Amino acid sequence: MSSDSKHILKFGGTSLQDQKFIKQSAKIVTDRLQTAQPFVVVSALGGVTDTLISLADQIETNTDTTEKKINELRKKHLGIFDQLADSDHQNREKLTALFDELHDILDGVGIQSVPMKARKDHILSIGERASALIFASALSQQGISGQAFEAHQFIKTDSTFGEANVKLDASRKLIRQYLLQHPQIIPVITGFIGSDEQQRITTLGRSGSDYTAGLVANALEAEHLEIWTDVNGVLSADPKWVPTAQSIDELNFADIAELSAHGAEVIHHQTIQPIRHQNISVRVKNSYNPTHPGTAITPDFNSNGSLKTITLTGPFVRLQIDEQHSLDLLSNLKQWSTGDSLPASIQRTSEFEPARFLLEQSFFERFSDKLANWASDRGIILDLQSELYEVKKFSNYFTDDKSLTKRIWNILDANKLQPVTSSRNRDERFISFLFNKEDAQRAARLLNDYLQDDQTVIDLFVAGTGAVGQTLLKQLKNLEPEGITFRLLGTCNSRKALWDDQGIDLDKTISWSQGQPTNWDQLTEKLTQPHLHNVIFVDATGSEEVARLYPQLMESGAHIVTPSKLANTFEQSFFDKLQSLTESQNTSFRYETTVGAGLPVISTVKDLQASGDTITEISGVVSGTMTYLFNQLEQGVPFSDAVADARKKGYAEPDPRDDLSGEDVARKFLTLARTLGLKIDRNQLTVESLIPNELTNVDKNTFLEKLSDCDGEWEERIRKAQNKNEVLRYTGRLKDGNISIGIESVSQSSPIGQLNGTNNLIQIFTHRYHQSPLVIQGPGAGKEVTAAGVLADILKTAKKLSH
Repeated sequence: MSSDSKHILKFGGTSLQDQKFIKQSAKIVTDRLQTAQPFVVVSALGGVTDTLISLADQIETNTDTTEKKINELRKKHLGIFDQLADSDHQNREKLTALFDELHDILDGVGIQSVPMKARKDHILSIGERASALIFASALSQQGISGQAFEAHQFIKTDSTFGEANVKLDASRKLIRQYLLQHPQIIPVITGFIGSDEQQRITTLGRSGSDYTAGLVANALEAEHLEIWTDVNGVLSADPKWVPTAQSIDELNFADIAELSAHGAEVIHHQTIQPIRHQNISVRVKNSYNPTHPGTAITPDFNSNGSLKTITLTGPFVRLQIDEQHSLDLLSNLKQWSTGDSLPASIQRTSEFEPARFLLEQSFFERFSDKLANWASDRGIILDLQSELYEVKKFSNYFTDDKSLTKRIWNILDANKLQPVTSSRNRDERFISFLFNKEDAQRAARLLNDYLQDDQTVIDLFVAGTGAVGQTLLKQLKNLEPEGITFRLLGTCNSRKALWDDQGIDLDKTISWSQGQPTNWDQLTEKLTQPHLHNVIFVDATGSEEVARLYPQLMESGAHIVTPSKLANTFEQSFFDKLQSLTESQNTSFRYETTVGAGLPVISTVKDLQASGDTITEISGVVSGTMTYLFNQLEQGVPFSDAVADARKKGYAEPDPRDDLSGEDVARKFLTLARTLGLKIDRNQLTVESLIPNELTNVDKNTFLEKLSDCDGEWEERIRKAQNKNEVLRYTGRLKDGNISIGIESVSQSSPIGQLNGTNNLIQIFTHRYHQSPLVIQGPGAGKEVTAAGVLADILKTAKKLSH
């Protein structure tokens, strides 16, 4: 890019809020000198316009606070000036004179004949004029020749004070005349203001400094326009309403013009209009995060899925009257708003249906008395709804098919959000809804978070990052299911928890340094927030406290996937409640891995029942730990060494009594029984424990030390079985509503007798499979297969949610 390339850099109030940000903005300008000729457009300093508006509103009732506000503004600007430039700089005197001018305007000195709206615009111009003086001085202090230019000298408008209409041809000629005469100077131009034929200052509307920048870019035939604000470019929603709003990489001129016209607080809705037929690139950037690329806006970019914005505007008052009175009311509304654009819309469908007006609430409040009198004179009872907000979802996909509209309604219905009204025209790229304030914010958040593209977004929380949980996270990283995007909202272990509304990056190693202490009250509150949707809670903790939270999570619409056997084996009523919630809340509770790790035992049982078959018996080996243990004993390994080896390999729990007690197998068969629909509690099971009575209640270390005392006994039991060509297996049997669990001596040549490693074998006898059982066999332990089974349950849940 050559040095005669012209760049327009516009800095908003948040980019100029104090001396630090002004210095940063000035550095951006000086750096740009290396590649282009910069022209600067500035807004008022942060917060100044609001103060000036309050002063303008008090112009007819000058109060004691007026003088105080003027002095505070004077002190603020001079204070910042003195930190950026020498006290004898000529602009300081001009700055002081500006606030004297403000004082005189508010006192009405010499301008009693000036219309009130013109006086108000003059008051509002002080902010930009003061800002330009400060910024130009900051440039000069860095050795750059900067000069403040007041745009009312060259931007010509009509006399519509408050939101003046620009005379483009006249303004273009004057802009070139004023700004191109001294190419060695960097012009610092006041945004927001112009002047009418009588040289009275006018304003271009809120955020009008963006429009000024567009006008200057057009007149100077610039190559590039840059708008510096307080967010990372154009976002998918207003972050004040939707904190998870994301930056959009690129849009085209038509996109940004449409969004701005419908209330997106990005740039002034007229900004693009002057440059729409020119080959000028536009970029919106963040002064708080200057290295972020922001959003590029170009004339011909094919936005396709990039247009994915939500706007939220309001408050509004919805007014409904008989159609016969609608034109009369519209005429009166226009009359009451003389000089202002009418902040209202009307919907009329037929002469037989009521007409519906949507009024900006501030407008309604100004003229509510006149409206009440109008209605009273005509004997009309007004049907009013106030404090309403409009949510609009934009997307190019609306023009392609109806699937997006269906997805939007599905999300709203699933979250029990019923709009007051909705509107969707076939030729428009948006659908609009009217809600109360709370529902509007919730709807905007849901549509932003779960409709960013054509993918179904599934939120995950993985509780427990031990062997299974950690392996699951690794497996998720490599997963790219069609039509589904997984977002890891959070994860935790017993000590710390991480949460990120934008999603934790699975491609990076999880760092617990930013984690907070694990607090399940706080985590439950986060997981049940009303703006969450499609949440799958994965419990890999083995914690009773966590398992007891399932009903609360499911009542909020969360789905549960777990390898933990606890929830299924609490009291029968708890299991029944979970099953009931899957129906009443339309949620999923999947626990495939609780019986056979990665083996499809639960799903097979459910499928058999769903097909109309009757299961008469389930039996076999469901503990990979026990299979491994007895294989070791058969090879002559002492019992205590076999247990220690199983612990080392991760097949047995740290306290192996959890496995040796038979409790693990008992929970699995109890889960199977309840899944079949049987009402049965743990105390009804017959379970044989491998733990000697004298070691049942000692501490873990003592247990491990004393375990070798049992080696001889186990050596003898194995020998007796082998003498009969049999082996010992730890089996379970569910038959006739009864469950028995314990050691069984079986033929070495039988399917169960031939089990090795950590394999399980489950036999299912049914009316259809009454002679030869349906057999499921494979590894029944190990972090990889268990995590894979959990992942399969997650995918089943996600695919159900995506349809």
